[in-house]
Amino acid sequence: MAITKEELQELMKEPNADIEKITTLSDDGRNLLTRVPKDIVDDLKLNKGDKVRWLVKSDTKEIKLEVIKNDKEKKNN
Repeated sequence: MAITKEELQELMKEPNADIEKITTLSDDGRNLLTRVPKDIVDDLKLNKGDKVRWLVKSDTKEIKLEVIKNDKEKKNN
């Protein structure tokens, strides 16, 4: 089964991002954990108490992350 030129170009497309980092998962016995790289923390102005919402499409394995800022920080600013 052959693929179209457009499908091939989609497969070869580079990620479109200003920052690209790779992290390693570790295990604490209950959860898989990963650290957020300092460049991303600085760029997104992340603080302790902020939350990350995981949006996963099961069929395509596509993952999107959304940062939810801590309400306490909003009240202090």
